Amino acid sequence: MKRECPSLFAALLLSLLVNVLLRSQTAYHPRAGMAAMVLCVPGLAGVGWLFARCWRLTADPVLKLLFGALLLYTSVLELLRLWQLADRLYPGAVTLTSICLLVVLPVVYLRRVSALSQTAHAVLGLLIAATVFMLLTVFPRLHVTNLQITALGREDLLAAAHSHLTLYPEYLLPALWPEQDKCGRHTLLRLAGWALGFDVGIHLVLELFYGAAMPLRVDPLHAAARCGALSIFNRLEWLQFILWVMAVTVKLALYLYALVRLLGGQSRAENSAAGLNSFPLYVGGIWLLCSVLRKLNLDAALPLRSALTWGFVLLTWIGGAAACLYKRLRRL
Repeated sequence: MKRECPSLFAALLLSLLVNVLLRSQTAYHPRAGMAAMVLCVPGLAGVGWLFARCWRLTADPVLKLLFGALLLYTSVLELLRLWQLADRLYPGAVTLTSICLLVVLPVVYLRRVSALSQTAHAVLGLLIAATVFMLLTVFPRLHVTNLQITALGREDLLAAAHSHLTLYPEYLLPALWPEQDKCGRHTLLRLAGWALGFDVGIHLVLELFYGAAMPLRVDPLHAAARCGALSIFNRLEWLQFILWVMAVTVKLALYLYALVRLLGGQSRAENSAAGLNSFPLYVGGIWLLCSVLRKLNLDAALPLRSALTWGFVLLTWIGGAAACLYKRLRRL
């Protein structure tokens, strides 16, 4: 990993994987998810690639402002989701203010891209190790007889495709990267493939664990981890919580880097750190928005975020097509 041109692929992948771990309920059956992956992986990669092409043609202050607002709104939703999950699993143990401080303050260290890249690789390794260890602890409780053998219907496939096509900002962020670190179609394919593959794998484990009751469970992954043979998540819950905080911190640092590039333009040095002058305003603004929206219904807000992201992508595509047509007309 070169310090002069650090890769942010690990940070992007970690940001997508943490969405699976913090999900409060399962979204589909794994067989339907495997079938839908065939189309959804290249579909998401194509969306990100086409967005990057159009963004280079039509990026203007209005679109940058909309993109920044989307990233800020997503940051608030991630903090609220982590707080609500922690409050469900450990009632009264943490407050919203403590969550904001735990997650946002370490972003000061991750303002430099090299630090963000190195930390993302480390946290991603810890996340994979914790997931493998969790699977080992619950392995005796996984039963093949729990797999559902009913025929897949159209509704099952649509539910899986709808979940897979949730558009996260991570698929759009490579459009902001410098030219030498621009993510192409191959990188976006790997990103979508690993993210959806991990999602389907977790759903498969949960179906082996719960059987037909899987869609009815709230926070099924964490409930299954607590039932493991070694009960590691009962004895060392604070380690699990620290891992969640580290993963969300990397996600917010990635969003902050994108915000800096949106505000500073593509001329900023690749490994330059975001200035500290406006950082207190960023921390205070995040905390204030979280306090105002603390009672927000995340079950409705998260799908709305995906719809807003799709709308922003469509708007960028239209702007890119118009800019391309305008250039062609000027050449005539």
